[in-house]
Order: sequence, then structure tokens, then C-alpha cells
Amino acid sequence: MAPLTPAPRLRGFRTSIAGLACARATWPGLAGGLALLLGAAPAAAQVAANVTLASNQLFRGETISADDPGLALAVSADLPGGLFAGADASFAAGGEAPRLTAANLYAGVALRLGEASVEAGAIHRRYGSIYDDAYRPRFTELYAGITLRRVQVRAFVSPDYLADGRNTYYLDVNARLASLGRWTLQGHGGLALIPHDLGDPDTSLISYEDWSLRASRPLGPFTLGLGVAGTNYPVFGPSGKVRFSAQLSRAF
Repeated sequence: MAPLTPAPRLRGFRTSIAGLACARATWPGLAGGLALLLGAAPAAAQVAANVTLASNQLFRGETISADDPGLALAVSADLPGGLFAGADASFAAGGEAPRLTAANLYAGVALRLGEASVEAGAIHRRYGSIYDDAYRPRFTELYAGITLRRVQVRAFVSPDYLADGRNTYYLDVNARLASLGRWTLQGHGGLALIPHDLGDPDTSLISYEDWSLRASRPLGPFTLGLGVAGTNYPVFGPSGKVRFSAQLSRAF
């Protein structure tokens, strides 16, 4: 078996981990945690930032911006030894007043094992609003994943996503499906496993699914993305509707 070594930078996948959501209960908490992260990072750390404008902000197939357009800001640091950490915040406006829609604070470690890279970490998420009050708008997920060539598989568990404190689970697969000229097509499939309501004699887990397809290409210093997504998972808003989105992002 090949030895474990720090994995190379996986910026696309690392950005998708951050996704859309937070540090503590407030924006100052996020900013303070990020300042602490960057202040403590050694000089050898690789720091990157990203700004994204989107016509709709989506998370696991659902809109978290009530179909309003929005802006997302993200920063990440890859540290020696395979350690990484980062934070992001998303804002939206349009049909509703300007607001914070989501934020993330995350950290973990990624290591190379032969041709694959393995990673594990934790994400603390915050959402501006939630549709189903059986869930918490602030929760933590622990995860582990493996990336092999064009495919990444990750498993998540959260001890506090449900308001009653029972564990929930999520499995996702992300893959680069095709390339045509400067365009790249990426696909995503997700499976959420949620306990039945308290008092229900059924002890099995309820399953929900989500999916997305996204085509992207460089456009000068920017990246243009066009995507479609759907889910039957009604947590952040009424589901069952396929949603389209366009994004323009710039990495620094």
C-alpha cells in the first residue's frame, strides 16, 4: 500500500464543500474565526479567494435564496501536512430584502493514498431561513470522502441537523462527466437519510434525493457556469421544482 502523503490542491471540490453556509451565529463570528485562521496559518500556506454572482443560490438541489440572485464570497487556506480550512458567506436580494442567506466554516485534512486522495473534516453551517422547523438553521456536519480520477464520493453525518437531536446522514457523488472544447460538464447526485418523526413506530430512515448538472468554461479571468438541479427534499423551501441557475465567478 502506498504511503499517505498530503493531497494536491483540489480547489473545485474544496469550494463545493464550502457550498453555501457558517461559523457562529453572527457575521462577526465568521469574520473573527476567519481572521484567527489566517493569522495562525504559517507562511507556507496557500490562500485562495473566490467571488461568485449567481442568478439563484442552490444547495443540494434546493434554492436557499427564494429564487433571488445573490453574491457569494469565499476564502480558503491549504496548509502544510494536507490540512485545509476556509469560510464563505452568501447574500441575496430581489423579491425579498437584501439578506445573509448562508455561511460556512470548515476545516479538515486531505491525504494522497496511491492514485486516490482521501479527506475528512467538519463543517459548521448556518442558513438565513428554513422551511421545515423540524430542522435547525445552524448545524454541524462531519464527513469523510475519497477522490479517484474524475469521481469524488463523500459521506456526511450531522448530530444536530434535526431539532430533536437525532443523527442525519447524507451521501453524495460528484463527477466530471465530459469535456468539449473549453466546456466541462459536471454531475452530482445526493442521498439524504433522515429518521422518521418521533413517536413513529417505523425505525427505518426516510430517503430523499437530489441531483444537478453544471456546464462551465473559462471566460477571460472569470468562470461561467450554467446549471440545472432538482430535489424532493423540502427543508429550505417547497421542493419538486427543477431550478436553473447561471454563475459568474472569479478566483484570486
